[in-house]
Amino acid sequence: MSLNNLSDSKSRSNRKRVGRGTGSGVGKTAGRGHKGQKSRSGGNIRLGFEGGQMPLQMRVPKFGFSSRVSRVTQELNVKVLEKVKDVSIQNLKKLGLIKKNIKKVKIFGAGKLLKKPTDENIKCSKGVKFE
Repeated sequence: MSLNNLSDSKSRSNRKRVGRGTGSGVGKTAGRGHKGQKSRSGGNIRLGFEGGQMPLQMRVPKFGFSSRVSRVTQELNVKVLEKVKDVSIQNLKKLGLIKKNIKKVKIFGAGKLLKKPTDENIKCSKGVKFE
């Protein structure tokens, strides 16, 4: 058996002809029930409509979140700091490597530093080695 030998099954039922008399089984109201918006022609309900109740997409608050901690922290790559002798927050600010409002620094990447940072607000990832 291959794709070019496949064929559609021959048994097909005829489509239901709605609104063609009571004997058809779907006459009179044509399967739409009685009255109401959905029984009328052109009567459709938009996506997300909840019958006049405030829809979910309007009930849910629309604001994001930005951590206040991330405003005072910054990451630095080891490659930038390989030739820096004193790795302290004050020295990094003087060299212009971090912004003035930064209070915590994380050093990441694979490389070597001349000596371990003495400042407790400077953390290092596992890839950072010390001489």
